[in-house]
Amino acid sequence: MAAEAVSDLERLVRQFRPALVAFFSRRVASPAEAEDLTQEVFVRLAQSNIDAVESTEAFIFRVATNLLRDGSRRDRVRAAYRASFEQEDGIGIDTIDPHRIAASRETIGILWAAIQALPEPTQQIFILYRVENIQKQTIADNFGYNVRTVEKHISRALVFLARRMGGRA
Repeated sequence: MAAEAVSDLERLVRQFRPALVAFFSRRVASPAEAEDLTQEVFVRLAQSNIDAVESTEAFIFRVATNLLRDGSRRDRVRAAYRASFEQEDGIGIDTIDPHRIAASRETIGILWAAIQALPEPTQQIFILYRVENIQKQTIADNFGYNVRTVEKHISRALVFLARRMGGRA
């Protein structure tokens, strides 16, 4: 930027800064936001060709007005976005609730104790099938059982765990 352009911008800052801060202060929530918007006006002035403008004052306040409109549009979009999530009643949003976490940990502890209480081959078959996701045929081959016997062990385990958990699931 040329030295005279910088001095022109400095002159404009000295001349219009108080008026712009007052303009924004009446229209935004905080003095800091008014200062930020004022600064943004001068950034945009530095990036534009002011010499081609008929009325510098009108141009400056047009830029200021456009900044307010842009901010208002952004706020409306954000509000609409928040409202769309509020209308969905938390669908897809898992809130982290300390009470729920504690209750879940307790339930997992009870479930693990119930699994430990299963008879040995039933416990191993259940863990292999439900936790490790191993196919029934593979389990049957490794234990020397047929698939129907593996299914009976899994069924017994599920009945036992359902009774042990007693409606906690």
